Amino acid sequence: MEDERFFHQQARARTVEHTPEKARPLASKLKRIFYAPRVISDHIMVQEDFERLHKFLLETEGLSEVSDDMRKLVEQEWPELVHKLPPRVSQSG
Repeated sequence: MEDERFFHQQARARTVEHTPEKARPLASKLKRIFYAPRVISDHIMVQEDFERLHKFLLETEGLSEVSDDMRKLVEQEWPELVHKLPPRVSQSG
């Protein structure tokens, strides 16, 4: 009888563990930011491009060159990452 009760407890635990509500508690708390497509330096940037660029900026130090369009994008979308961009180059000449 005790073995049967143990079996039912284990089966119930597995069932609860694999229900969609219980399987995704963290995923439901995570916010995904959606970016509207836009043209940057003659390239149409879509969601995947924004995600790749954000990851690249997080992982990269010492960028040597950034276009004005890209700088503006980073300033608008991720102001906390502007410090990773190279200094602005003056247009005197």
